Amino acid sequence: MTERIVLIDDHDLVRIGLETLLREHGLELAGHASTGTGGLALVQSLQPDLALVDVRLPDMSGIELCKSVRKVSPSTRLAILTACVDKSVVYTCLQAGVQGYLLKDMPGEELFRSIRMILDGKSVLDPTVTGYALNWIESSKEGHAHEDVLDLRDVEILRLMAQGYTNQEIGKRLHLSENTVKAIVNEIYRRLDVKNRVEAVMEAHQRGLL
Repeated sequence: MTERIVLIDDHDLVRIGLETLLREHGLELAGHASTGTGGLALVQSLQPDLALVDVRLPDMSGIELCKSVRKVSPSTRLAILTACVDKSVVYTCLQAGVQGYLLKDMPGEELFRSIRMILDGKSVLDPTVTGYALNWIESSKEGHAHEDVLDLRDVEILRLMAQGYTNQEIGKRLHLSENTVKAIVNEIYRRLDVKNRVEAVMEAHQRGLL
C-alpha cells in the first residue's frame, strides 16, 4: 500500500517542489492544504502516514495544528518543514510531538532521505536545528551524574547521533558494524528511558552527557 503524505503549507512553490521530489522517488502527495483549518480537515479525512507542516500558517501556528492532528489522527507522523530555525520554536515543536524538523533549504536527496526515515518510524532533525534545540535547553540541564549509566563509547555515539549521523555512518567512523551500533543505540534508549533519537539526545544533554 502506498504511503500517504500530506503537506500543509501556503506556498505553492513548496508544494510543487515536494510533489516533484516525491514523484521522482515513487511516492505521491496525497493531499495539500494552505491553512491550518483546511489541513486539519484533510488529515482527519485521509488519516495519512505523514503530515508535513509549516510553522507559520495564515490562520494558526503549525505547532497548534500538530497538537490538533494528534487528537484526530494519532497514527499520523508529524514533521515540520520550514525555513524557521528559531531555537525556541524548535523546542516547542518537539514538545508538541513532532518526529521531524526539516528545513526547506535542504538538498532534495537529503530531504527525501529524511522523509523516508520518518515514514520508517525514525525521528529526524536537521543537524543545525539539533544544535539550536540542545543549546536552548542547556540552561535547564540538571547535571545528573552519568558515569554509572553510560560508558565513553555510549557517549561518543550519542555525540554523533546529535550531529545527525546514521547508524551506518557511526559504524564507519567508530569501526563498528551497523548491527553493533544499532544494539548499542537501543541499549542507550533503555538506559535513558527514551524511545527515539531526538529524546535520547535531549535527555543526554539535560543530564550533562553532551
